[in-house]
Amino acid sequence: MPAKLYKYRGFSVRALRALTEAEIYYSRPNSFNDPLDCDPTIEIDIGRASLEKLLFKMRRRRYERDEAAERINYLRYMSTEYGDYRSEPKVEAYLSRMLASEIKDELDDELGNAGVVSLSETWKSVLMWSHYADEHRGICIEYDTTEQAHPRLAPVNYKAPRAVNTTDLWAWKMRDDPTAREQVMQTYYYAKSAEWKYEREWRDVREQSGSASVPYRMTAIHFGMRCDVSVITTVVKLLTDHPEIKLWQIWPKDESFRLRRRAVPRDEIEAVGVREPAFILFKDVVFSNNDQEQPPEVEGGEDLPVVEGGV
Repeated sequence: MPAKLYKYRGFSVRALRALTEAEIYYSRPNSFNDPLDCDPTIEIDIGRASLEKLLFKMRRRRYERDEAAERINYLRYMSTEYGDYRSEPKVEAYLSRMLASEIKDELDDELGNAGVVSLSETWKSVLMWSHYADEHRGICIEYDTTEQAHPRLAPVNYKAPRAVNTTDLWAWKMRDDPTAREQVMQTYYYAKSAEWKYEREWRDVREQSGSASVPYRMTAIHFGMRCDVSVITTVVKLLTDHPEIKLWQIWPKDESFRLRRRAVPRDEIEAVGVREPAFILFKDVVFSNNDQEQPPEVEGGEDLPVVEGGV
């Protein structure tokens, strides 16, 4: 696990709460910008009868016994429109697909209300600054992960399949197999398309979405290349009593598209007070609209000579 992980974000009330209240937001999986993220398919690799038992077990989490069984009987009845599922393989396969769809709904109901925090291994991703930090106008917070255990903090797998196997669901639900449960969790929360590999993402998962106390110590803040000076000034003054939190300004490297960082001059910014309007600063200075530039006076009070045929 990396000692440091990073959170890109635009400057907003939520960002201020991250700085002042040690708060972080765990998003619901269905709110992610990638609709395929945390939305696995179901791979059918057990028989129809086992699928029925699995669905019954999963529905018992929410329903009484008779109501859980009633749904399975209804699916059996619906399949008879095409024949007898007990003797016709095509009809049985159709019923299996309907059962798998119901299993997916139950899995989403159980896991889809969790909260997920997305972090990155790097502070210098040009694309991450563009996509998640208001086009380089925002900030990137550095967190230290070493002070306590984080059992659900893990890297995203950009090579994992999207499908959850019903054999793993069966082993988890029917035999309470912890290894199978973990495999389902990995597929559900941590599998992502290889096209997102540039994010170098790590995720932390908790049972409920919403705001919560951040489980990491904030150790640095990076300001984007377009970050307004007022934002930098505000954060510097906010953290006057926290010199241990490093402040960095992002800059482009010469002759390349890569990013570098340099320390923010905290002492200079902290020494500056609240800027006042110019009309207050210069209220004792009087300017006249009739003031015109006058020729310099000649020593002794003599007039300047008139030059004929001047240029």
